[in-house]
Amino acid sequence: MIEEIKNKALEEGVPIIKDEGLAFLLNYIKEHNCKQILELGTAVGYSAMEMAKLDKDIHIDTIEKNEEMYHQAVKNIEDNNLTDQIDVHFMPIEEYKTDKIYDLIFVDAAKAQYGKYLEMFIDNLSENGAMIFDNMIFHGLIYDIESITSRNLRNLVKKIVKFREMVYNDRRFDIIMFDNIGDGILVLTRRKCGT
Repeated sequence: MIEEIKNKALEEGVPIIKDEGLAFLLNYIKEHNCKQILELGTAVGYSAMEMAKLDKDIHIDTIEKNEEMYHQAVKNIEDNNLTDQIDVHFMPIEEYKTDKIYDLIFVDAAKAQYGKYLEMFIDNLSENGAMIFDNMIFHGLIYDIESITSRNLRNLVKKIVKFREMVYNDRRFDIIMFDNIGDGILVLTRRKCGT
């Protein structure tokens, strides 16, 4: 059933996580025993459902501002009997306020806003939690910015590069970049004091 949702999304050009990126994400959740997850960018609910399927104790808050996507995600989650584990919030990410602490924050939304999302939600991350960002090579375009003819696309890719540089140089975090997985995955954790 979820496979059908994935195939439909790919056919319709809905941006969903690549297979290798998803495999990495699911493996990370299992290895680090993540139970409380915040997802920024629901789309049709594909990645949220895949995460929820790992363990019935996993709970996911996922945020989507596109009304059509939101309704599609809610239906998909209902059809797969995962409503007890996944709460879809219909709003811009910037409007989501919570005191909840999450083991994992998965960011797969507006790439130009990654820096803003990091600052918005870092206080909702558990001490040993991680933020995982998708699309960090953006279809390989970060390596070839000068050949991008669209000004808007070039500006977006430059913002991704700027975000990468920013987190590399931010002493608050330890990061691992996986440019060879999916569309590029960045794992960010809090740096422990004194290390």
